Amino acid sequence: MDYSTSPPPNPFSNSPSPAPTPNSRPTSPSPALPPSSIASPSPVPSHARKSSSLISAASGSPPPTHRASFPDPSKLPKSGLTIGGPKAKEGYCCERDKEISLGEEVHIVDAFKTTEGGKASYITYVIRLGSNTTRRRYSAFLSLHQALTGLYPVLIIPPIPSKQSLTDYAVKGQSKAKEDATVIARRKRLLEDFLRRLIRHPILGGEHVLHRFLEDGVSWSEVLHSPPISLLPKNPLHAPSHNPTFQPPSPTSPSESTASSTSYIAHHLLPTPSPNHPLRQPDQRFLDSEVFTEKFQNHFSGTMEKVNRRVTKRWGERAQDLRELGAVWNGFSLVEQGKLGLAIERVGQAVDAEYLATAALLQGWERTTTEPLHIYSQFAALIRQRLSFRHQKQVQYELVQDALETQKDKLELLENAEREARRLEEALERGGQGLVAPPPPSEEERERAARARARAAGQGFGLLSAVKHSLSGMMDVDPEATRRANIGKTRDNISQLEDSLQASTQDLKYASMTLQADLDRFQRQKVADLKQMTIQLVKVHREWCRQNLEAWQAARDAIGEIDPHPNQPPASAQPAGPSTLDEGMSLGGMRAEIDRVEAANVPLPLPARDEELVEGKGKGKGKAESEDPVPSVEKSATSPPASGAGPLGPL
Repeated sequence: MDYSTSPPPNPFSNSPSPAPTPNSRPTSPSPALPPSSIASPSPVPSHARKSSSLISAASGSPPPTHRASFPDPSKLPKSGLTIGGPKAKEGYCCERDKEISLGEEVHIVDAFKTTEGGKASYITYVIRLGSNTTRRRYSAFLSLHQALTGLYPVLIIPPIPSKQSLTDYAVKGQSKAKEDATVIARRKRLLEDFLRRLIRHPILGGEHVLHRFLEDGVSWSEVLHSPPISLLPKNPLHAPSHNPTFQPPSPTSPSESTASSTSYIAHHLLPTPSPNHPLRQPDQRFLDSEVFTEKFQNHFSGTMEKVNRRVTKRWGERAQDLRELGAVWNGFSLVEQGKLGLAIERVGQAVDAEYLATAALLQGWERTTTEPLHIYSQFAALIRQRLSFRHQKQVQYELVQDALETQKDKLELLENAEREARRLEEALERGGQGLVAPPPPSEEERERAARARARAAGQGFGLLSAVKHSLSGMMDVDPEATRRANIGKTRDNISQLEDSLQASTQDLKYASMTLQADLDRFQRQKVADLKQMTIQLVKVHREWCRQNLEAWQAARDAIGEIDPHPNQPPASAQPAGPSTLDEGMSLGGMRAEIDRVEAANVPLPLPARDEELVEGKGKGKGKAESEDPVPSVEKSATSPPASGAGPLGPL
């Protein structure tokens, strides 16, 4: 197998999800190396294992000798460096790992207030995995999330519920806000979802830190202050992406100590770029991912969550109105007796049932729609952070590459100056024989010199760099020694930059491969979750409709038992219409009723004579009265009576 051209192993090869296609390999270059330069991960020294085991044995279980991480994709550069990465996981590291691998589900079965371990009260959550239970508070969940984020800087860590807002503390008070039953129930569901997503992840589910979090009797504070969490760097950009806890092992041989120390220094010498630093050769796949993630976050956080909050708020207001309306109907039923009172009572009960069904609908809506929407808006923010981290890794690679080219150009200029000085010195020693003008530089040499001067001017602020160079030349007592010292220093810089470039190349290659694989996994998970969310929302609405239908059918039956009105005309004399309530409320019956009402609202057509009067309006009052054929009797009948007269004449 040719190790120089084959890509690193697929990080999700043990996962049931399909592996990424070979075409998704990152475009960043990697140096071609012989197979003999591939070194296996450095073993853990025996004394290091002993001290680590002693530290964690008091917590309940010793840590494993390997980490649940990806295979080490690092390759040795020319100087023989290697970065001891974690071993590929084999077998089970503890009983919790075995239970997770066998498919045991994790549940948070209870949450209650306690003062254990301190004077102030807090809420503790009871976690059950299989037949084992343990208790953790919210701060432990938060520190677990932060630890996993540091241990796996290129994996998408599931989100956890946010802390209480300052508004809640101001309105309810600190103790009341923490003990709010609604907040506790919501946190309980979201924390359970967080743990379930962790154990189902193909990599995070095998992390021993998670296993110790789920193990009873383990001091979580001690876990946080012991390896590997205690070895996390302050800046993840100055550590290997595949093993952020990398530390130079204790020297077992001089060569191993030198290689490990050099690789450790190479990562710590990498620059710390800004997340907004532009790229010369961006990867189009991750550019598309950044654009899509931003749209996804704006749609979920700015549109869907906003509309969802407005809709649920209106449903809640409607539920309150139904509660008041049901009370009014039930009070009205006490006034009436007999079948009418029973029918009114049934209507009030139907309104109350609709209120209860609406309250249940809102609770189901919260679990099936509101919480998943919030989780995925948090996921979008986390993915943007991971994409930004990978962006900074590529910026590191390009900056180190530029610095290395600058130092190589500088070294070439210094070496040319050294060769020319030696040639002149040798010619002077021979008495001037052979002292001829040097050949003119080639076009390539002139371009390289101009590029080196431009880079030096850019790094040294132009005029200030030139003045500094002139002053140092005038003050220099021994220019030859200074030039040779600069050559040696430049060669050392080039050696360090080559090591840093190799480390940056490994980090970028690993970050691109791993993040792309996890993005593919997340996309499949997102499709399944959104499908499940819509199905659950449909079920919640269907149950709401079923309960309302049963309640209102009972009210309809009670209304049908009321005796008919004594002055009601016989059925043969009634106008044709819907025979039953169902037919009247059907779509066709409602359409016919609407047409009838609209037809009743249309003004009646005027008679022919009235049309002529309307047309002749304004032509003169006398002419209209002389041409009016209506008898005076009709006019007197229609005109208002005179003062003091009744309809039959003067009183």
